[in-house]
Amino acid sequence: AKLLGLVSAAVLVNTAFAEEEAANTTLEYAAPEVPGLHWAETFDGDVWSRWSHSKQEKYTGKFTVEKRKLEALVGDVGLVVPEEAKHYGISSTFSPIVGKKEVPFVVQYEVKLQDGLSCGGAYMKLFDSHGVDGKLEEFKDDTRFVIMFGPDRCGATDKVHFILQHRSPKTGVWQEKHFKDTPSVPKDNLSHLYGLIINPDNSFEIHIDGEKKASGNLMSSMEPPINPLKDIDDPADKKPENWVDEAKMDDPTSSKPDVWDEDAPMMIPDAKVSKPEGWVDDAPKKLADPSAKKPDDWDDDEDGEWEAPMVDNPACKIGCGTWEAPKISNPEYKGKWHAPKIDNPEYKGVWRPRQIPNPDYFFDESPAILPTIDSVGIDIWTMSKGIMFDNIVVSDDIAKAKAFAEASFRLRKGLEEKQTPQSGKGGMFETAKDFATRNMIAGIVTTLILVATTVWCCFFRGDDGPRGPTEEEKRATRQKKRQEQEKAKDAKDKNDEGSEKKDDEAEETKQEPKEGEEEEQEEEDVEEKDEEVEEKEGGSGDLKSEDE
Repeated sequence: AKLLGLVSAAVLVNTAFAEEEAANTTLEYAAPEVPGLHWAETFDGDVWSRWSHSKQEKYTGKFTVEKRKLEALVGDVGLVVPEEAKHYGISSTFSPIVGKKEVPFVVQYEVKLQDGLSCGGAYMKLFDSHGVDGKLEEFKDDTRFVIMFGPDRCGATDKVHFILQHRSPKTGVWQEKHFKDTPSVPKDNLSHLYGLIINPDNSFEIHIDGEKKASGNLMSSMEPPINPLKDIDDPADKKPENWVDEAKMDDPTSSKPDVWDEDAPMMIPDAKVSKPEGWVDDAPKKLADPSAKKPDDWDDDEDGEWEAPMVDNPACKIGCGTWEAPKISNPEYKGKWHAPKIDNPEYKGVWRPRQIPNPDYFFDESPAILPTIDSVGIDIWTMSKGIMFDNIVVSDDIAKAKAFAEASFRLRKGLEEKQTPQSGKGGMFETAKDFATRNMIAGIVTTLILVATTVWCCFFRGDDGPRGPTEEEKRATRQKKRQEQEKAKDAKDKNDEGSEKKDDEAEETKQEPKEGEEEEQEEEDVEEKDEEVEEKEGGSGDLKSEDE
């Protein structure tokens, strides 16, 4: 009873700690409150009063607002891609933010790839709504943007885009500038925070989950460069007809040697190998099976003309057909002859057109001062559903954007990591280690209870505990068994007297062992059976005592 009580206590302790562990993997959602941000979107409340689907024909997919499939912050919702293999277009507007000197620019948002990302994007475009005349329903793929930022994966593409559209002050033309050294997209299905910071000194950083994953400078890290070349090729300049740009030429004094045979084959038959004995040149490798017969139920009209199955020709054990010697390299082969090369005395070098000043040249020393932005749009095509967008922030204050992430993403990240086994990071050992760490208190309590139970059972259970029979009891039991067997034997002998013939009795006497040897053997057999019985009775007695 005491043992059962201790085991029950261990089970209750483990159950309590398991319930506490489950409670520690979720929290009730509370909207993050960080005053001073330029714009933040949590997708709470009346989302469709703030966001508009594009009415362009190609956008057949419609976003929904839903909770996560596996919640960490219970009740939190986001913008979700509900179906795969569709184009999605949606946008929202906010008060304009205009770039200023000595002021950074920050954009960040969360993405959760609930069903993974096989082929598609989860990026955003920041733009000026004047490009669609203020009509967000007209937003589409070629709407001019200022910044395109976010994850994209399909085939060989696996990157977090950063594309800046820059306007030439000379021509007024907008041109895309792509960051060359983009980071890759995380491979798991957890929530991730993507952030872009553009500093006043033209440097920029791409963050994933608050950690810098890539950085560069607008002046040197974009392709094509922000500022065009000062000089360009003269489009009117042409290479002269007599310009020689081959550095080497054939030696005119050389000629092909007379012994050079250009027609000699590269491979020739090996003359050292001869046809094997027993090779049959004119026999087929396969022939009709002579032992096969047309089935009785074969109907030529329905089944077609019957043909015996083909079998290997027994005459072709060595080989059949035209024999050809194996090929070897031709020692006389030289290939096509070419004249040796010498320096070209007429060589003038590689021709390049002359350079002229670039009429479209300009130098923008502060591309970090961005043009007006008052809208954010999502224009994607994806083969994966379940993509969730949440907690979009546009700001000019890095510290406040970080505080918003601490109050939203950082809470969610910690809970999702508890919900997700970390088996991919170190195999079985790391998984067991992580489980033991997260259940340390429950494990210690259970271990102490089991150790105490073992010590009590072995050393402190008292004299009333179960025990086996003593040696004296064993001898008494064996003596009693022998007496009972001897009585049974005597009774049997008396019943058998007079019922057998004398010649049979003589034969039995001849075959039976002597009386002393028989009794000695019977005693040994009885002792062995008694010991087996006592072992069984002793073991069952122990179990019975423990149960009692």
